[in-house]
Amino acid sequence: MQTVPTKNFLRVLLWVIAIIGIWAIPVTVQQANALEIVIWQSKRFQIVGLFALVSIFSLWIVNTSLLDRLAKKIDDIHKSTALGVALVIIGFLLVWVVRLYAFGNILPQTVPIIWVFLLASLLQTYGIKRINPKLSWYAVFICIVLFQGVLYQTYGLFRIVSSDPFSVGYSEAGRFYYASMFFSESIYGIKLPLPFLHPSRYLLLSLPFLIKDPTLASLRFWQSFLWFALTLSASFSLVNRFKLDGWSKAAAIAWIFLYFLQGAVYYHLQVCVFLIFIGISVKNNWRSLFFIILASVWAGISRVNWFPVPAMLAIAIYLLETPLNHKGWKYWITPFVWGIVGVGSALIAQFIYISISGNVDVSAFGSSFTSDLIWSRLLPNETYPVGIFPAIVIVSLPLWIALYQLIKNNIQNLHPLRWLALLAMLLILFAGGLVVSTKIGGGGDLHNMDAYMVLLGLLTMSLWMNQLSAEDARVELSRNEAKPVLGKISWGVVFMAILIPLWFAIPKIGFFHSYDKTIAEQDVQKIQTVVTQTLQTGGRVLFITERQMLTFDIVNELQLIPEYEQTELMEMAMSRNRFYLEQFYSDLSNHRFDLIVAEKQKNNPKKEGSFWEEDYAWVHYVGAPFLCYYEAVDQITSNNIYFFVPRTENLSCSNPFGE
Repeated sequence: MQTVPTKNFLRVLLWVIAIIGIWAIPVTVQQANALEIVIWQSKRFQIVGLFALVSIFSLWIVNTSLLDRLAKKIDDIHKSTALGVALVIIGFLLVWVVRLYAFGNILPQTVPIIWVFLLASLLQTYGIKRINPKLSWYAVFICIVLFQGVLYQTYGLFRIVSSDPFSVGYSEAGRFYYASMFFSESIYGIKLPLPFLHPSRYLLLSLPFLIKDPTLASLRFWQSFLWFALTLSASFSLVNRFKLDGWSKAAAIAWIFLYFLQGAVYYHLQVCVFLIFIGISVKNNWRSLFFIILASVWAGISRVNWFPVPAMLAIAIYLLETPLNHKGWKYWITPFVWGIVGVGSALIAQFIYISISGNVDVSAFGSSFTSDLIWSRLLPNETYPVGIFPAIVIVSLPLWIALYQLIKNNIQNLHPLRWLALLAMLLILFAGGLVVSTKIGGGGDLHNMDAYMVLLGLLTMSLWMNQLSAEDARVELSRNEAKPVLGKISWGVVFMAILIPLWFAIPKIGFFHSYDKTIAEQDVQKIQTVVTQTLQTGGRVLFITERQMLTFDIVNELQLIPEYEQTELMEMAMSRNRFYLEQFYSDLSNHRFDLIVAEKQKNNPKKEGSFWEEDYAWVHYVGAPFLCYYEAVDQITSNNIYFFVPRTENLSCSNPFGE
């Protein structure tokens, strides 16, 4: 990036503050109307006025000579350590106080808090300049924004950690049941099939079960740690490929960390990213091949759309760092072999895992291929208001502009076929991510665009750090290595590239999860009492939801019935797995279970709102048949848990498959 004069730094920052301030006004008014607050009779009127005044003042500064005088004045800043430290602390606390205490309950949207964050960051930048006037404004500002963004994301990852025995959100704690399946004999006394959904994710989550009697809180902490540690490791492994040190390296790692968590790239997939970035060397094909196989094997037990990704990342590194130099078709032997070996390794790994998993119905592993595609989720919708396509364009636009600025005058330094291959892989992953994002059950964020984002991040970082080799015939060689002279990324683009990831980090600021321990203990005791009474009469108990209570012995004296956990049922409903669901209907009609613990069920699905298509699939294939044979007799209102028993007289039941 080119050196940024103070005037340019201020101009871009003030323009952004003005734009976001103006944007925050209708957002605030809209929220006031939603809460039935009369805007001019509440403190929101003061907030709206502040947004307007600061925005107008910012626009006035950038369009007058005052900007030149202000830039000159702050360039002549004098050292004042005490004042600087005070301003840094005040700026840091300001965002937390506003978010958590001042307006958090009435301004939950991101836009107003981003506006406060920018003003606070400018205040902190001024404070650090007071401590050390020799530092450049833009470098200090970048570090402040990035490091605080990492702090917000990290805080958000860990604030879910608690001892709450109930799931926090949809089947949150139920994930730990799937992790426990790798140690089922020691935990439940029976051998369970291994999970068919995201095996590598649950394999990583299962590691605390190597320790005797882990707690639910410790598993929650472990999952948060995996998010943090594996994302940070992948970020470090990418940046470590380049010649950076000191604060520049730390800032680059921080940016990649935030960039990865925009999607987000799930932690179990970061293992593939980490292995490729630390292992690929265009000077050592055997080492590279080993790490491609290793990463692809892991991808093979992760997600089917990630099967080719390790090889594609490796091939991208090869294309960037290896000139064609008139080698002709021989140049493509290496990427061809890497691609075949990578995809082949993933397929073999999946085949072996399926073979040893113990799952009778292997069609469950292909549930994603029979699920509906909801194309409307590509554009703004109730499930994801921004829409997948606009959101990924916004996220990746600064990187594409940066790439253009870097290569616009030097595109000839790489052979056209190398550019074509890189662009083709990006477009394939982009299109593939869009298709996967429309699968029912997804489309609520950008996590299915993960592979595209990783490859685009690799390409941008490589060109920014000039980690590419040009064609020998077109440049003057230096030390037997051709390095083209690339362009510079403008300050405005850099500002966009660091601000957009902050949009995903700021909402992570919130209170740690809390719950009423007394009520939770009473609820657990009630579940235990109902379960014990059923067992004493020789009955069988099925936990569809809250199965972690059996994993961690919160509810005891109960033999696990492994079928029909909520997440599994949801996947089977969305993929219309007839073999699985008709077995479920058979068990319901035969009243196999004397007590079922599950969330409230309904006969009529909602016709609009967030994830209404998923709700329809659940009600049609699970909820309605369930209520046909079972009825609720009691409930735990604090956690939406109901107790269901067989109906004495079955209702008139129709086949969900239409026969």
